[in-house]
Amino acid sequence: MKYQLFVGENCHDCQKVQKTIIELGLKMDIKNLDKGDVAPMDLFILPALLTESGELKAYGIDIVEYLKEQENEKPNKSWWQRLFG
Repeated sequence: MKYQLFVGENCHDCQKVQKTIIELGLKMDIKNLDKGDVAPMDLFILPALLTESGELKAYGIDIVEYLKEQENEKPNKSWWQRLFG
């Protein structure tokens, strides 16, 4: 499933979530609402993790646990798949 992460400036949890995304090697669109990006719904808490279709999956620091759970549910890749994608 493809996700979009919505963040803002001066957001401590946004930085933690972005760091986790990098550590897990995940690829997703990161939208910064303070730099003009627009969310498909009103967001009252940042960061917010949405699907491409606009479904809210998690928000705040809870995104870290959600992403780790999703990563653990994926089938393990062989060394060949990890090396060559």
